[in-house]
Amino acid sequence: MHISISEFESCLDDVSFPLAVAISGGVDSLALLLLTHKVAQQRGQQLIALTIDHGLRDQSKSEAIMVHQWVQEKGIEHIILKWEGFKPLSRLQEKAREARYQLLLQWCKENQIPTLLLGHHQQDQEETFWLRLSAGSGLEGLTGMKKRVIREGIVCLRPLLGFSKERLIATVKDENQPWIEDPSNQNAQFFRGRFRSFLKEEGLSPQRLTKTMEKLQIDADFIQDSLQKVLKDCVQLCEGGYISIKRSVFQELHPALVQRLISFLMQWYSGRAYPPRSSQVEIILEKIKLSSPFTAGGIYWLLQQQEILLLREISAVKDKILLSNLQSSRLWDHRFWVDAQIQKNVPPETVLAPLGTIPSLKKKISSSIPSQVWPTLPALWIKGKIVSIPQFCYNVENKIEYGNFFCLKPLF
Repeated sequence: MHISISEFESCLDDVSFPLAVAISGGVDSLALLLLTHKVAQQRGQQLIALTIDHGLRDQSKSEAIMVHQWVQEKGIEHIILKWEGFKPLSRLQEKAREARYQLLLQWCKENQIPTLLLGHHQQDQEETFWLRLSAGSGLEGLTGMKKRVIREGIVCLRPLLGFSKERLIATVKDENQPWIEDPSNQNAQFFRGRFRSFLKEEGLSPQRLTKTMEKLQIDADFIQDSLQKVLKDCVQLCEGGYISIKRSVFQELHPALVQRLISFLMQWYSGRAYPPRSSQVEIILEKIKLSSPFTAGGIYWLLQQQEILLLREISAVKDKILLSNLQSSRLWDHRFWVDAQIQKNVPPETVLAPLGTIPSLKKKISSSIPSQVWPTLPALWIKGKIVSIPQFCYNVENKIEYGNFFCLKPLF
């Protein structure tokens, strides 16, 4: 039975238009596009379809053009984004998936589109469970994909997670819409393809798996609530974009919460949708016991008697923004939100970039922010010269308080 508009609309939550829909030409994303288009028409709103020409198969370009024709026939704006450059030889599907996300998110940010819809469905959720189980994932991983996540300031929504593939096919057939079959989905060379064949042969019950994942989610929610309390009790987000952990409280935490705390803070710094691997977290915890400073995950870990400081690693700060191009609020280095209004108050050639190591400034500035943090702070540059350091209220020429245009990304 096809998916009704009322069913689908109830899964959109409080989604805001205009929005983008990621569409590959497969039946999943086409069902998502057709349903979203009907909702948009009812509300008098706009949507944009985005297709990635990944260049991994000879047919990818012609398939993208075919999708373009289908979408335009529906009166929907359609953009083709190309994955350019070198294609990896190992972990191809994983790296291609991340490249697609980056292309989609970057386009949304550049075009001020706050929401991206993705076509993952019930069977994708089931496969995710088994794949993560085989990879040794913990509790959070086994709860599956989240319906709503925020990546780089963009809301990524999966409204089809509760619908079966059969219902998606019925929805597309009901519209007499053809679709493209991706041969890599059934390719035994790839793990996901092998798993699909295995699940089909074994006839594993989707209903039983769904109940298991729901039970796991209850436990995960409890641990998440406990983590929120820990964050309030022992973690401080400091004005320079670094983090302080009370060592006395940290040392008394249950190991399960210790792991999740470190994982959460690493994810805050990286801005990634997924937490770091548990093996990486375990290595970091062993290094913390040694009390010597070290770098890991783009963070400089400074172990002091009363606190553990997590400072941004200097070499990891590479974000540069020409402020004249800033049309909407932007997250700089995954730590500082920058108000687009700043570009009206600076010369057009002003660049926002890390402060770096400037020894001469130490004599001019007095601050409670640790000196190790200084090189990682945002600074305004013109033709290679610093004109302002907002966190220090330091300005070379004018008296504008540029710090008013910056705010730290909250912990949660």
